[in-house]
Amino acid sequence: MKTLIIMALLATFAFAGVNEFGVQVGYWNPTGDAGDAYDGNFYFGGQFLSHMEIIAIEASIGYTPLKLDGAAEDALKAAGGEFSGHIIPLTCGVRSYTNALYAAAGLEIDMKKAEWEYAANPTDNTDNNGNELGGYIGAGIVTPLGTTGDIDISIRLHLAEFETDQMWIGICGGLNF
Repeated sequence: MKTLIIMALLATFAFAGVNEFGVQVGYWNPTGDAGDAYDGNFYFGGQFLSHMEIIAIEASIGYTPLKLDGAAEDALKAAGGEFSGHIIPLTCGVRSYTNALYAAAGLEIDMKKAEWEYAANPTDNTDNNGNELGGYIGAGIVTPLGTTGDIDISIRLHLAEFETDQMWIGICGGLNF
């Protein structure tokens, strides 16, 4: 799957129209089963856009630290444990514009790492690491920022492993140049 995404990015460069690079900052909020375990947290990332006549090819990489929800965190601390984790989403998809508004959809690979460590009993340490293939759908608005770039604000629904009980809602804003 990683090879497919890399090939899509290379094809984008080959057939590219106007290219833009940008930075994104946002907030990811889990729903479903993910919402039972995690609280929302900030998202940081970068994106690449290649604009063609009616569509744009988009690709991005990001980072969001995982934070346990209040009850899970309290239970872990009571057991003398610690938690650390993050998600690195890689996306590749298509945008379709209607004036300043756009709709987007594509594939996503989430590289997830979550570790629970118990000082009292190191044999109970657990890892939940791996890559999950999923997708995303979303919408946004682009506002020109002079002649040098634009402001891009979007909301997206990220489906880990294409399951509705593993969804994350991302709200992001960014600058493209």
